[in-house]
Amino acid sequence: MKASEVAAVLGEVLDPELGIDIVSLGLIYGIHIEDGSLEVEMTMTSPDCPMGTTIAGMAASRLRRIAHDREVRLEVVEEPEWNIRMASRSALEQLGLPAS
Repeated sequence: MKASEVAAVLGEVLDPELGIDIVSLGLIYGIHIEDGSLEVEMTMTSPDCPMGTTIAGMAASRLRRIAHDREVRLEVVEEPEWNIRMASRSALEQLGLPAS
């Protein structure tokens, strides 16, 4: 299992309010794969994100689907605080924002 494969699966998770996947939004801060575990560190677009629990649940569900025998740990962090410049060029374009 590679981090790119995990990122691809997490790319299936859409922010329900924005309709953009969490990878393109820059919400995934880290993917760590070891023999016995799959750990992902992510954030939300705001600490008060009303869909935070739902998004984290969708992400954890996708991770469990590919983890096989690994323990899945999903940590939602608030530092560093997310900002729109963490989003990919395509996400910015979807939001109608300048990409540079």
